[in-house]
Amino acid sequence: MTGEQVEGIDELDLKILSFLQDDGRMTFKEIATRIGVAERTVRLRVSSLRETGVLSIVGVVSPMKVGLNTMAVVQIVAEQQKIQQCINELVELDEVRFVSLTTGEYQILLEVCVSSQEELGGFIEGKLSGITGILRMNSILELKIFKNKFNFIR
Repeated sequence: MTGEQVEGIDELDLKILSFLQDDGRMTFKEIATRIGVAERTVRLRVSSLRETGVLSIVGVVSPMKVGLNTMAVVQIVAEQQKIQQCINELVELDEVRFVSLTTGEYQILLEVCVSSQEELGGFIEGKLSGITGILRMNSILELKIFKNKFNFIR
């Protein structure tokens, strides 16, 4: 793993996380065999990692395979005193898959997934323009995705 070790997460946890990030359906027995510990140990560790919010086991859907063929990054400038209210409204929108507070000219960054450029235009002109506190937006259409991974443990 690169980066600093997080308190409460040891090398065994990192090994388990590494296997699960590559295959979330891998059995506890298989992980235990590969690591050389008891299956119960893996089960308890995974349970603890889930309870503490370190790990979520979900099915990752490919947006394009379900008809969400248009993805865009939207940068937002918001009124300083309304940034949190703006974020609160943005995270509730179904089309928005990612929201972050950023440094620089734009305070908020979104990733939006919709079915078409026409739908994206309607989303920006309709829903985003109605969000409290937005002063200015910059939309960047993603033409082709070359990497979209969720492997954080190396």
